[in-house]
Amino acid sequence: MQVSTLDELKKAVTAAEAEIVVTDEGLRKKVVLWDVLRTVANVVVVIVLILGIFAWANPMRIPALEEPGARLVRQILLGVGILLLFAEYLLPVVRLYKPVASDDSGLKLVPRKAK
Repeated sequence: MQVSTLDELKKAVTAAEAEIVVTDEGLRKKVVLWDVLRTVANVVVVIVLILGIFAWANPMRIPALEEPGARLVRQILLGVGILLLFAEYLLPVVRLYKPVASDDSGLKLVPRKAK
């Protein structure tokens, strides 16, 4: 299915099309940006949660992590990590579809999981 507007793209995703071709250049750039943001968020969430859990457990008994202010930092780190876990749900197009090719006809999207 070919789409050129965000509304058409949302309808195609809702209809679970087998293949979507985004023809509009601006929308193509947005979809690629969303895919990059999804990937970055998935990497950052792992790093942030590891740091937060390490700071909370403090296995090396670092004195700075025992300070009262460090508790707030740990809570913020863990909170941000948990929020980043759900960031993917704000981008349903790239959560369900992945870009596989781009040419003169448009950006081709296919489902991430075969049904």
